[in-house]
This record gives sequence, structure tokens and C-alpha cells, in this order.
Amino acid sequence: MLRLQNIFQVFRNKFKIITSILLILISSYSFAYTPQAVESYIAQHKETALRNEKEYGIPASIILAQGILESGAGTSELTRASNNHFGIKAGSKWKGNVYLAWDDETQKSKFRCYNSAAESYRDHARLLTTMSCYQPLFNINVYDYRGWAHGLKKAGYATAPHYAQALIGIIDHYKLYNINGGAKLRPGKTIVITKYNDVEKPVFDQHDIISDDEVTEEETIVAEAVLKYAIEINGIHCTVIQPGEDLASIARKYDMSLTELLQFNELATETQAKEGSIIFLDKKKKKYNGAQDMYIAKEGETLYDIAQEFGVQLHQLAKLNNMSDYVRLQKGTRIYLK
Repeated sequence: MLRLQNIFQVFRNKFKIITSILLILISSYSFAYTPQAVESYIAQHKETALRNEKEYGIPASIILAQGILESGAGTSELTRASNNHFGIKAGSKWKGNVYLAWDDETQKSKFRCYNSAAESYRDHARLLTTMSCYQPLFNINVYDYRGWAHGLKKAGYATAPHYAQALIGIIDHYKLYNINGGAKLRPGKTIVITKYNDVEKPVFDQHDIISDDEVTEEETIVAEAVLKYAIEINGIHCTVIQPGEDLASIARKYDMSLTELLQFNELATETQAKEGSIIFLDKKKKKYNGAQDMYIAKEGETLYDIAQEFGVQLHQLAKLNNMSDYVRLQKGTRIYLK
């Protein structure tokens, strides 16, 4: 088995240059979801998504992809406690029950509670159809899930920088485009439907679609990162920021404050945490407790990178090596871990 530090070096390269990775992660939290959990989620909610597409004009593929991403395929603490599948907050006009959870505020935010998943799905549809910022979406064909994904991100549904790509990757990987009789769309194409055989069976311009077997860039990322397992480094629980996630969504997922996450990971702002970053869910230790005593720095690595890789407090690692916290390391520099 690869050593843990090599696994995370692969993670770092993956999210920088979008190459293949191998996830060998052991789950230590109940919030993790597996491909099997996603398939179960799709089977459970696809009929609701199709009804909402017919009634509200929102693509069923988009509805399910958002539900999977926002709720962790139904496994997030928020979803399990409140039936809230889309991370919708409770504003001043909300008259129902609320659930308090961490988001991107200095105190817990109020999220809407529902009596059932179906009620959450209906409220999500009402939100998109009644808010003016989402109105341009309804000029996009229901089979153009790429257009809808980018439109949702542009309208401000989520702050994660690659939210649209995550939705597209989920749709492509789980073939959600098939649910409403659609097709897998070629990246960069605007969908054109040449004719309808009947209401549910569109015929697409062949230049706009690709075969189910052809793997898109978005699909590659999601397929290899969909196991949102929490792991341990140096005896400390941590996770990895996946496509479509940011620190706010991780705070909701693990019921932690953004302040705690910033503190545990020695970050000044949440924008410093990127996709593929290791995020600790508790305070790092003063030294590395594993078998390895020393690490040889690679090209472009910082002392902070190494502190995150081994679960050691940055200041303590700098002190141990008689360096400043943010020293620029040369390739081959020896870093003592204990």
C-alpha cells in the first residue's frame, strides 16, 4: 500500500493537472457516502425529480445531482436531522421549523426543516421558479444539463468555484441524463433538439452528444473523488475538499464552525482552501507520531504543505527545523518531523 504522504501527493497533482488518482481511504465517519449510497439515493428520489421536472420545468438530472451534492447522497447531518436535501436556509419569511447548523457565518445558521424529502424537493423547485435570479435558467432546454449547471453557478446558488463542474460530473458518471430520456452532452456544445418522436423522446443533433462510454473531464474528477471518506492523519480526523465543496459545506457536513476549521488548518481565510486540500477536523499535533522521522521536500512544496501532509502544527514544525513558518523550501531540503 502506498504510504499516506504519497497518497496525498497524488491528490495534490490530481487537482492541479487533472490526472488520474487512486483513492485508498478508510472511512471513520458515518457521514461518508459510497457509490452504492448514491445509486440508492437516485432510485429513491428519481420519480420525485421527474414529477418536479414535469411540473416546474427543472431538469430531473439537475435536481438529483444537486440533491446528491448538497446532501451527501442523504448522509449529511443537516439532511438526516431536517430532511433538507438542498441546503436551503430559513429566511425571515420562513414559518416552519428550523435546524441550526454551521455554514459560512460566525454563528450557526438557520436551515429549513421539512416533514419529508418530497417536501424538500418541492421547496427547492419553488425556490428556483420564484426567485428572479434563476429566471434565465428557464430559457434553457431541460435536456441541456450543462447549461443549467453553469446557470445555477452564475446565479449564485453555491459559492464553491467548481460547483457546475461537480454537477455535470455527477450527471455524467451516474448517467442521470437518461432519467428523462436525454443524452450525454459533448462539452462546449449548446444542445439542439432536431425533432420529437413524442413528448418524452427527443432526437438530438449528433454533433452535440457523445456515447455513454466516452468519459468527460468532469466525470473523471467526480468518479475518482466521489468517495467522500473522512480519514486520519497522525491520529487526527480529516477530510479532503472534493469537487463542488468548500469550507462552508464541510462545516455543515461535520456540524463545525468555519472559525474552527480555519483554526485547525492554520488558515487566515476560507479562500485559501482549494479542491484537493486536506482539511483537519481537530487540532493538529506538535510532532508526527508515525514511524517516519524525516521528510525530503519536493519541488514547489512549502513548510505548510508538509505540516498538512503529516498533521503537525506549522509553528511547531518550523521551530523543530529552525525555520520561519512560511519559508520557501528548496527541493531536497530535509524536514525533521519529530
